[in-house]
Amino acid sequence: MAAPQFKVSELLAAEKPEETYVSFEFFPPRTEKGEVTLMEEHMPVFAKQSPIFVDFTWGAGGTTYDKTPALCISAMNHGMNVNMHLTCTNMEEGKVKEALDLCKANGIRNIVALRGDPPAGQEWKASAEGFTCALDLVKYIRAHYGDYFCICVAGYPEGHPDKIHAERGVMNAEDEVHELSYLKQKVEAGADVIITQLFYDVNVFIRFVKKCRENGINVPILPGMLPMQSHGGLKRMVSLCKTYLPDDVIAQTEALAENDEGFKAYGVELTTKMIRDIVDAKIGINHFHFYTLNLPHSTMKVLDNLGMRKE
Repeated sequence: MAAPQFKVSELLAAEKPEETYVSFEFFPPRTEKGEVTLMEEHMPVFAKQSPIFVDFTWGAGGTTYDKTPALCISAMNHGMNVNMHLTCTNMEEGKVKEALDLCKANGIRNIVALRGDPPAGQEWKASAEGFTCALDLVKYIRAHYGDYFCICVAGYPEGHPDKIHAERGVMNAEDEVHELSYLKQKVEAGADVIITQLFYDVNVFIRFVKKCRENGINVPILPGMLPMQSHGGLKRMVSLCKTYLPDDVIAQTEALAENDEGFKAYGVELTTKMIRDIVDAKIGINHFHFYTLNLPHSTMKVLDNLGMRKE
């Protein structure tokens, strides 16, 4: 039986400041075997951790149109509160409305509203309905579904990858002002929660939170945590997201490039330290969103280190 669903914003409002909370993100597996492994073997492990919510990503251009909602419904049957990603560009006409109607019909109360990327080999293009960015999708959801959905949006502590200077690894001051203004527009249009892009420099995240608050962005901000899994995976992620790596992190990851187990252990150690440093910064952040890569090992090790894991 599916668990009753609640808005993420309401659950976050009920969190106690002195406690630490988690949520988990997954992507639709490409194979039937991968889906069985995720939902039947791994999902019960994640469910035991009492996450505030779990979310499932949406394939570029709606390529997981059938899978993502089905996985959300399956997670509901595991007793979890779900949050479905939805992108609005490169989508066939009518598909956004169909997806939202399907969510509502199945009791899903939470949407992560994103612009999205084009499928591999295709160019970015607006949808037939005129969606050009996440802001358009936030406005559409509020206009057509009122306050039924809690809407989460993306935040970029280092700046959107399109805006990050390739050599310096940061935005310029003008782009930072624009990014914060755009994020504020999404909130003013109806976004309830911000989930951030991954990062590996805590100071960058702390600065981002303070800048948001200074600019009147006062909704909850959930830091996205990705425990490093492999040297090759990190290289791909840094290339895709233009993620900044502090010098000490570069030194450690390069030293462990050929040591798979050592690399994973360092990823766990670093993520644990980052979470502790963010809590110690006392900036009002006590909820951490894990990009799990559909694997429980590293996330569970971090929770072990924090004394949070439930057996």
